[in-house]
Amino acid sequence: MKRELKKEQTRLRIKEAALDLIADNGYEATTVEEIAKQAGVAKGTFFNYFSSKDELICDLQAVFAMNEVAKLQDQPGPLVPRFQLLIFQLVKEFELSKTLTRALFQAMFGSQRQLGSHNRLLDSLKEVLLPLIRQGQENGELRRDMPAEMIAQQAFQSYFGTLIIWSMEEDDEPLDNRMAMAFELFFRAITV
Repeated sequence: MKRELKKEQTRLRIKEAALDLIADNGYEATTVEEIAKQAGVAKGTFFNYFSSKDELICDLQAVFAMNEVAKLQDQPGPLVPRFQLLIFQLVKEFELSKTLTRALFQAMFGSQRQLGSHNRLLDSLKEVLLPLIRQGQENGELRRDMPAEMIAQQAFQSYFGTLIIWSMEEDDEPLDNRMAMAFELFFRAITV
C-alpha cells in the first residue's frame, strides 16, 4: 500500500510542477527536464509516469475537468449556466495553440497506449458527468427523451470536434469564441 501511495504522490508532484511551469513559461517553453527537476525526480522517472509532455497535458485537462464537474454537483441553482462556465474555464485554464492541439491529437492517436489512457480518462469524466446530467433531467432543465449517456457523448463530440476543426483551420479565431458557439448550439439542443 505504501508503494502505491508513494507512486501516486510522485505522479501528483509531477503534475503540480508541470502546472506551475506551464503557467509561468507556457507549454512550448516548458521542458520535461524542467518539470522533472521542479518535481524532485529524475527525467527517467517522469517517463515512468507519462510517455510525453503531451500525454501529461491531456491528463491535466481531464483531471481539471473532473474536479470542476464534481464541484458543480454541490452548487445550487440552474445547471446549464454552471456547465457553460466550466467549458469556458477549461478552455482558459489550458490555452492551446493550434500547433499544440494538433500535436496532442497526433500523440493520442499515434499510440494504442495513449489512446487507451485517454479513453480511460474520458470514462472517468463520464462517470462524474452522468449524475450531473441526470440531475439536470430530474430538475427539468435537460431533455428527458435523450439518455444521459447520449448527452455526455454529445458533449465530448462537441468539445473534441471543435478542437480538431479549429486546430486545422488557418484563421486566427480564438478557441474560446469557437467553443462558446459550439456549446451554445449544444445546450440549445439538450435544454427544455
